[in-house]
Amino acid sequence: MAAAHEASEHAGRAESTNVGATTLEQLDADVTRIANDYVHIPPVPMMVEMLRVRRRVYRLLEGHQRPADTSHLYLLAGTLSGLLANASTDLGYLDAAGEQVRAAWAYAELCGHNGLRAWTRGMHALIEYWSERPRRAVLLAQSGQEFADSATAKVRLLNIEARIWSKIGSATDTDRCIRAADDAREVAATDNLHDEVGGVFGFPDAKAQYYAGATYIHLGQAEPALTATERAIHLYANGPSEKRSYGAEALARVDCAAAHLINGSLDGAAEALNPVLGLAEDKRIAQLEERLAGVRRRIAKPAFRDAVEARFLDERIEEFCAATAAKGIPPGNSTP
Repeated sequence: MAAAHEASEHAGRAESTNVGATTLEQLDADVTRIANDYVHIPPVPMMVEMLRVRRRVYRLLEGHQRPADTSHLYLLAGTLSGLLANASTDLGYLDAAGEQVRAAWAYAELCGHNGLRAWTRGMHALIEYWSERPRRAVLLAQSGQEFADSATAKVRLLNIEARIWSKIGSATDTDRCIRAADDAREVAATDNLHDEVGGVFGFPDAKAQYYAGATYIHLGQAEPALTATERAIHLYANGPSEKRSYGAEALARVDCAAAHLINGSLDGAAEALNPVLGLAEDKRIAQLEERLAGVRRRIAKPAFRDAVEARFLDERIEEFCAATAAKGIPPGNSTP
């Protein structure tokens, strides 16, 4: 009887939980809201919200719940860590972004979620790409394909890989990835993270066109870059306002300006950059500063060096870069 009582008591404890269905539903709703709001709200206030929700998840994980609910909490912790990695890159904190994305991967492994695994590998590849480690980035993007169960996950990873190969300078590998991404679009499979949560985790055609523009700029191909960036700008400007990613649209405009400069059109570049240079300081993400530095290098070339318009545009860019989202964070209050 003692053994029976012991089993009964243990089973009773195992059935107890600090997580109810309503709690998990609310946390799922919080993550979906944050992932979708992030594309049109500045990064700093969104990071505060990400951290608030993740701390709640962490407190729940310190308690006791059913294994299925523990796995669900790990998925939530992973998606929130992934969102924090993305926000950290937007503020220029690449080392912090690397820590967050490694945490996201660990949680994806703990809960066995392929959608999160695939997305995290792509995010990590982008962090390495921005950190000037492109060959490491290629390996990460390629490894993510093992877990890409949906068309969106496959297309995203192949676009990321194409962009990295173009930076390395391999037009052959870039073209291979672009063609593979076109084929992957025909796959009907979806997954809940990329296609249902969406937002930061999604990869709509507008973002694919922005990536294509960046890829062609690396290769110095102005005409396809113009086609892709103008398409991206059109899709963002004419789509639903809640899905209009100000960051991706602004970066597409910078790449559009670079393409105009390759073609020798200073007026075209200035027109493309006008909306970007009017962005509020809290939306001036770190990637814009880096890409605009490339535009300044193009403006400084002999073809534009003596143009008054070039000097004026260069001054506007310098003024823009002096006040970015990360520079607006008070010392000691950095959130990554």
